[in-house]
Amino acid sequence: MEDFYQIISGLDYPGEKVVATIVHVKGSAYKREGSSMLFFAEGTQLGMLTAGCLETDLAKKVEEVFEKQEAIIVQYDLSQEDDLGWGQGAGCNGTIDILIEPVTEKVKEDFQLVKTMLNRHKPVICLKKLDELGEYVFIEEDGEPFGNWSGPIPVIAFTSKSGVMPGNPAVFQHTFQPRPRLIVFGAGPDAIPLVSLAAETGFSVTVCDWREAFCQKKYFPAADELLLGFPAKLVKQITFSPYDFVVVMTHHFQRDQEIVIRVRNKNIKYLGVLGPRERTKRLFRSEEIPEWISSPLGTAIGAKGPVEIAVSIMAEMIKVWRKPVHERVELLWTIPD
Repeated sequence: MEDFYQIISGLDYPGEKVVATIVHVKGSAYKREGSSMLFFAEGTQLGMLTAGCLETDLAKKVEEVFEKQEAIIVQYDLSQEDDLGWGQGAGCNGTIDILIEPVTEKVKEDFQLVKTMLNRHKPVICLKKLDELGEYVFIEEDGEPFGNWSGPIPVIAFTSKSGVMPGNPAVFQHTFQPRPRLIVFGAGPDAIPLVSLAAETGFSVTVCDWREAFCQKKYFPAADELLLGFPAKLVKQITFSPYDFVVVMTHHFQRDQEIVIRVRNKNIKYLGVLGPRERTKRLFRSEEIPEWISSPLGTAIGAKGPVEIAVSIMAEMIKVWRKPVHERVELLWTIPD
């Protein structure tokens, strides 16, 4: 869901590394601005920027960066659809500018600090100078800017859109978002494919249940956390955030009711309740269900069975997550010169 988490996982590997980031796209492309991948000195790659159209050639450009330890920008034209063009017939129709930078010890330290902030549910903005390659700064709402930057920091707006900021000098802006968390109440068999798919999609996942026979690591190997206990205890134990998605699927009416009553006023992004809408109304003891709550749960694709239902739930959650930042998090701020 966010290339950063894949990149950060590879920084502890031994040997020299280079990070490649898309900083500008004109037209259509497989991935957009802010997408990154990691290259290792022995030839290994982590992540991808296209559907395989240019990674082989990009690896050759990376050799120059390894040798000189200096950042470069390369441009690829993917508009040609014949097999002689970069698009390789894949249907891309644009140009891509890619910034290739060596991963220094300073960069590794700063990336780890960004990860710490994201784990605290704090978005971080990154600025990179494109006319003075190698200069960058990370900006977080409450803390001091850090990185390798000379001169005044431009005024910025918190935005999910990545790309080159208008005006001169040329500065690339990208916002790193905290990893969304899925909290699943209910560790029954139908939760297994949902947890697996959510983890593969990029969510961190917490599974909650009062039944020890269900809530076990062997059933949910991809879960980051398993919490055992009754709803009243668990809801008090969990620190909720605007990046949290909650799914209620215990199949136990009284337990579901405890959960939705205690969670509905939390500052979370998404609350979905498995089961018919009439049942959910009874859970809320109301004729109306709050508009922001999903019931019945998932996107209407005619899903049948646990796996298809998991797909429909993930489709709905991804749609909610991909809404513009200003629609989902009331957090607007600027950094003065």
